This record gives sequence, structure tokens and C-alpha cells, in this order.
Amino acid sequence: MPNDYEALYAWMGPAFGDGPFTAAAFRETFPSPAPAKVLSDLHRLGYVTSPRRGTYRVIPPERRIDDFLRRDTAAFGLPDRSALPHAYCEATAVSIWTDGGYWTGFTRGFRPLHLRVRRADLPAWRAFFRAAGARASLAGARETLFGVVHILHPGTRVRSVDHGGVRVVPASEAYAYAAARPYLYEPVLPALRRQMDRDAG
Repeated sequence: MPNDYEALYAWMGPAFGDGPFTAAAFRETFPSPAPAKVLSDLHRLGYVTSPRRGTYRVIPPERRIDDFLRRDTAAFGLPDRSALPHAYCEATAVSIWTDGGYWTGFTRGFRPLHLRVRRADLPAWRAFFRAAGARASLAGARETLFGVVHILHPGTRVRSVDHGGVRVVPASEAYAYAAARPYLYEPVLPALRRQMDRDAG
């Protein structure tokens, strides 16, 4: 069931097409006690643009989808904007330690980013991702997952190192995770072993 803004947006396409319209035209077409607030909300939510003051244009659905996907895929590295301890882990750590050369554990509609965090910090992490407009879910949670989602793996402490500008678990942990799943990671085990040896040396 669409929310009120989605339903309004669906009607605005046929009403205004791809041409510009004014706040007065909006008010004439869609009776509203607060047209300025509604237009401001539509602009904030990405349903319309405002090429110049007092003039608006409906954003085509295809462009809205493209913009959404672009924002969603930019979520990688987002945790580094937080001062909270964290480290990419599991399948995401394997990908980072192979410099993006080996990705597993995703589908065409779901791209998890596994993140180790402290259990005590879970409320702060949820608030952080919500404020950033990004999705996060607790590992093992029973919910429908789609798009780019940070999967939070809580623990008592977090060990992390910097690799490629992001915080990630040490190479030894990524190697242990991959070695326990040779059916998925056999091709990259030698490269991970070399990374682990370099870190140890």
C-alpha cells in the first residue's frame, strides 16, 4: 500500500507531465491547506526538483530509481564516518582483503555488508544508520532484506585494521572464515594466506 506522498506523486505525473509547475498550479490542482509544506516534503523526499525558486518539476520514476540505487550502493564505507569501534567481517572482509576481487554471499536484489560492532553500541549504530538514510539489520534477524544492508554482528570487543581506507577484521580472521568454507573460497585462500603472512611479518 503506497503512502500518501507516493500516491500524490503518482497523480502528479499525469497532472504536470515533465514540464515545470508553480506552487499556485499545484494548489489549484491538488487542494491542500499547506501546499508549501507538501511541496517542501516532496522535494526533500526526492519526488520533485526545484530548478528555481517557486518552480517545480516532477522527477521521472526511472530517474528516482537510479538515484535511489546510486545512494544505496554508496553505503560501503559509511561506518567510517562514525567514531564507534567497528570492522567489516565475514564475506565482506574476504572481499576487502582481496581488494574487491572476490565477492560472495549476495543476490541481484540483496547486497549485505557484514560489520562487527560492540553489543553495547547497537542502539547508537541503529541511530547512526537511520540518520544516514541507510539500512542495517542484526545478524540472524527475521525480516525481509533488500538492497545494500549493513548486517551487524555484535560482540564484546572489536579488533580492526585499516585496509584500503576502511576498517576490517585482521587478515588472519578473514582467512579463517574463508578456510572454514573452502567450497566458496578455495580460489582465494592462497591470496588470503599471503595477506595474513604479510600482516604477521
